[in-house]
Amino acid sequence: MNKRVMEGLRKNLKFESLLKLIIDSVCEGMGFKRAGIFLVEPDKKTMRLALGINQSGQYERHQKRRPSYPLTGDDWFSRLASKRNKYYLTNDYSKRMPYQNRFWEMKTVILNNAAVPIQLGQGRVIGILTVDNLNVRRPITQADITTLLNYATQVGLALQSVKAHEQILDLTLTDPLTGLRNRRFFDQTLEMEMNRCNRYGRAVSLVIADLDHFKRINDRYGHAAGDEVLKRTANILRDSVRTVDSVSRIGGEEFAILMPETPPNNISVVIKKLLRGIRETKFYIPKMKLRLPKITISLGVASYRRGKVTPLQFFKMADESLYQAKRLGRDRAGTIQVVSN
Repeated sequence: MNKRVMEGLRKNLKFESLLKLIIDSVCEGMGFKRAGIFLVEPDKKTMRLALGINQSGQYERHQKRRPSYPLTGDDWFSRLASKRNKYYLTNDYSKRMPYQNRFWEMKTVILNNAAVPIQLGQGRVIGILTVDNLNVRRPITQADITTLLNYATQVGLALQSVKAHEQILDLTLTDPLTGLRNRRFFDQTLEMEMNRCNRYGRAVSLVIADLDHFKRINDRYGHAAGDEVLKRTANILRDSVRTVDSVSRIGGEEFAILMPETPPNNISVVIKKLLRGIRETKFYIPKMKLRLPKITISLGVASYRRGKVTPLQFFKMADESLYQAKRLGRDRAGTIQVVSN
């Protein structure tokens, strides 16, 4: 089992894929019917099922959180999380105990089940690995527990390694000033979305937003004020679009918004919202006790469904729309450039 996990690390598997590999390794390698991985949430006080297998044999996850330590009373789950118990095991056939691991599945009959903590160095518990034999009378042995404990240590190291790698990768795709995605992320995502459009005939729209007369702000009020304007603008743009849309900072005062599943006839509402959001915002910087004059943006817009243009060419079409908006007086959007053949 350890070899499969190590091979997954060498292949740079994503976190979700590694969870599936761990679940599969436990079930196939040790013969359990089901397995589940509970992980500590960022609040450090709760856990939830990051990935498991349901009664139908399908992968599942659950958003319900469970305290990793008891607020009142006590149970095996919290004893594992707090390292008071080394493992949990039951083979009680006569009582046919409900599956306590899955607290949303209390009516499910489990003949035997076990759980071990997932630990890192110095015994820090980052999760719990659970196994069971749903409706199968194969008892879990002490030898199984020993194997699970050893495996859980490898699991902890693997999960931490992949998580750290993804966090580093995320930093390389994030603009440090605004917290938005950066130009690298935008270029990768634009190419991916255009490929998806070509494959499935879907639409993607691109909006380029550029702050009007931003150089005047830096020259008159200083770069610290300019940075605050950029951060505030980033928040407005992010709040003005859907969660499936991606907002990136692609230049000094230039931003790009990619909107999947958005044809040209659906863009006008978004454009009005973006323009109004900046135009009606009063840019006041408390720590500098500075109130700035009205700030506006200009927008360039392009939409793509299918066609023989490269991502760079498509981007240039939106850029041409932006220059048009600038020439016409700013605080507006240029004509939508459409590629559909």
